[in-house]
Amino acid sequence: MLKLLVFFFFCLISINGHGYLLEPIARSSAWLVDSSFKDCCTYEGHMEMFCGGVGHQWNTNGGKCGICGEPYDRAVKLFEKGGRKYLGKIVQTYKQGQQIDVKIKLSANHQGYFEFRLCNLDTDPNSDATQECLDRGLLTVIDTNSTKYRDITKHGSEMITVHIQLPPNIACQHCVFQWKYTTGNNWGRDPTTNKSGPGLGRENETFMGCSDITIIGHTTTTTRPPKIIISRTTIGTKKSTISEAVNHWLIQTLTNWIKPTTKQRLILSTITLPTIPSTITTTTTTTSRPSVRLPLWSALLVAYEKGNEVLYNGMKYRCVTSHRSYAGAEPGLLTWALWRKIG
Repeated sequence: MLKLLVFFFFCLISINGHGYLLEPIARSSAWLVDSSFKDCCTYEGHMEMFCGGVGHQWNTNGGKCGICGEPYDRAVKLFEKGGRKYLGKIVQTYKQGQQIDVKIKLSANHQGYFEFRLCNLDTDPNSDATQECLDRGLLTVIDTNSTKYRDITKHGSEMITVHIQLPPNIACQHCVFQWKYTTGNNWGRDPTTNKSGPGLGRENETFMGCSDITIIGHTTTTTRPPKIIISRTTIGTKKSTISEAVNHWLIQTLTNWIKPTTKQRLILSTITLPTIPSTITTTTTTTSRPSVRLPLWSALLVAYEKGNEVLYNGMKYRCVTSHRSYAGAEPGLLTWALWRKIG
């Protein structure tokens, strides 16, 4: 009887406990911080991206889940490509190999652990991420040798910041970043020890969140190297009038000086000077300069450093004071202390 009561207690906690990915902001929660998502993508259940519930996830779908936390068996998922609440808008920009702060908001702490994954969509921009692609991009928690963040219980129900290392070899115009929270409060049985208790076994409640981000490479542009086009060189030759005159004068002079015989005259008549090229064209090289694509300014708490350049409303701005962006601090006349217009 006691075990049954404990089981229902943990089930109750599971129902009430929720959370979401705040930075980089999840697709299902982006409407909270970006007005461009409000009309199309407001979703009151954004803190309930738990794969349809632990029972549905494991009993119906064998533990599988949509990449953003929707039920795996939902035919058209709202927040995946093709869904009516999918925009694919980039919400955060990072640098290649950067150590980033990922923020998660929990309304109840379930113990367990966090994992973070990355999938590069540049090779197939018409598709969305798959869980297989994300599983190949499991990220490491900084100052640990682990891909799992387990210090959840010490935070309670509050904002949790996790320091994550981005790969040094990945730069992308469009990557999908995924947060996965495997809770530790569901009653289960450990198949190895045969012990029962909360968090034991594999059938634990799972929360997911996915974001669309850009990772800038070490170079200033991600465009291809410039093509070098070399025009062909043509050299045309013909006998010049100067060459003909000199040749005629030389033959006449030799004829008058040495008094050649008839046979020698025939030999002299065959002598010609080397021809002088009449036209010479030089080799020309044309090099196309790569264009530099500046990132768009974002209000999503981006850490801008002095010297960073962005685009806002079609204009170029340079950061003059390092700061973290927020709605209301857009580049313009009122933020002269932060941004300077450069074009």
